[in-house]
Amino acid sequence: MQDVDTLIELIRASRHEDALAMLNASPALATQRTDRSGQLCGATPLHWAAHHNATELCQRLIELGADVNDAAGQWWRTPLAWGADAAATESVELLLSNGADVNQDAIVGTTALHAVAMGGASQGKRDPQAYKRTAEILIAHGADIHRRTEKQRTPLDEAVDNGNKSVAAVLRKHGAEISDSSL
Repeated sequence: MQDVDTLIELIRASRHEDALAMLNASPALATQRTDRSGQLCGATPLHWAAHHNATELCQRLIELGADVNDAAGQWWRTPLAWGADAAATESVELLLSNGADVNQDAIVGTTALHAVAMGGASQGKRDPQAYKRTAEILIAHGADIHRRTEKQRTPLDEAVDNGNKSVAAVLRKHGAEISDSSL
């Protein structure tokens, strides 16, 4: 069956060559989104490809019309934030080079820089160097290190609270400070 959920499952299973073949056979899948219930509702193949650092697949999806600033997902809304959450440095660079808005609201006022500061499921400990590099890439592309969420939290607040020391160091190097709301 050639549907978006099947394509997403291939990406999630790291079967990127199979996903690319399916996408080439059914190019319209590039702009579709899952309607499965839950926090992942609204995600596109580009969200998942970015999260899995599948750059060849990201590039093909973009060529076929996938929106690098798609914000319909329920979790981390944008493909850039999904890539940042996983410290998928190559995908983050690719999305930025294709017009992703580095300061776009990823959810409740957060940005991709907040996502990398939180460090994904491992809180940045899975691969501290990848999280550090991803933060540096986002900052080099103009990420607002002082951006506050709806709860007035900055990326540095998130990095410190999550014990993501490598990203906290990058943020401090660029002049970020702890917010008053974090004290």
